[in-house]
Formats: sequence, structure tokens, C-alpha cells
Amino acid sequence: MSNLGRRIRRGTMALLLTASCVVGLTTALSAPAQAANGCSGSRIEHIAMHDDTYGYLMAYLDVYYDSSTGNNCAATVATGDLSYGVLKGMYVILVKCSQTTPNRTSCTNIGSQRDPASAGTYGNYYYYAGPVTVYSPNNCIFAEGSIESYWNNGATTHSYGSTRVSTGYQASHC
Repeated sequence: MSNLGRRIRRGTMALLLTASCVVGLTTALSAPAQAANGCSGSRIEHIAMHDDTYGYLMAYLDVYYDSSTGNNCAATVATGDLSYGVLKGMYVILVKCSQTTPNRTSCTNIGSQRDPASAGTYGNYYYYAGPVTVYSPNNCIFAEGSIESYWNNGATTHSYGSTRVSTGYQASHC
């Protein structure tokens, strides 16, 4: 093969490689962001959850909104040495409210998701409860998360910590 033929082949390969990188980058940038907890969209809440006894940071209640789908998503995400990667009871609830403007006193439930699905129970999770999703492009939402944990407090007994947080026990993020 002549030098001209080799140069044309290299130039063609470089052009194809560049085009494939541009297409891949464009596709990656246009896809909605997905969190490690399975939610997509933009995070609109990141509420710290500290245990009631010692004040240790145990988790976050994270809430997302994806404008391309109209879905809200929520997860209770464990954090720190006492919670992350440790089996413990957790749950998350996401409610679609009938309200279409913020209401500081209530949220009338017209659709909800919970993990675990059984009301009044905790699921046993290592990293997060959820994700749970509700379609709510024009309605307010309410989210709540809870985590409980046991740890050795340096003595012969184990301490127990728990916490529950919400987006304010009201219709929000309308």
C-alpha cells in the first residue's frame, strides 16, 4: 500500500473515532441524571437525618423531580460509619397531594408509594430504602423517610438510634 493510501486510511479512522466520541458524549449529556439510589432528575431536597439520642448523622431523605417525565422520586439514603453498609430498618414514603399550590397544614393523598410496601413496617436495607416514584407534574408532593440503627457504644450494651424526617408534613414542591 502506498503512503497516500495509508494516510487516507488513518485519516478516515481518526474521523470515525472522533465522530463516535462526539455521538457518545452527546448521548451521555442528554440523558437525565440518575442517582446511585435509582432516582433520576434534579435533586430538590436533601434533608439530613440525625438520630434522636446522640445526634449522629445517619441518612438523608433525598427527593428528585424529573421534568422530562413529570415524576418525583424519593429515597432514604444511609450515610456514615454507623449506617452505610450496615443492615438496619429503613423506609421511605412519597405522596402525591391533591393540592396544586403549597399548603402549610396538610397534604390530601391521591396517590403514594412506599418502600417497603407494607405500611407500618421497616425494610432491612444496607444502603437505601427506595426509590419510590409518583407521577406528579402539576401536584404538590409530601415525602418522609425513617432509619433505625444499633451500634456498640463502647460498653457491653448496644445503643439504638432512630430518626424520621419529612418535607414538612405538608404539600410542597408543587
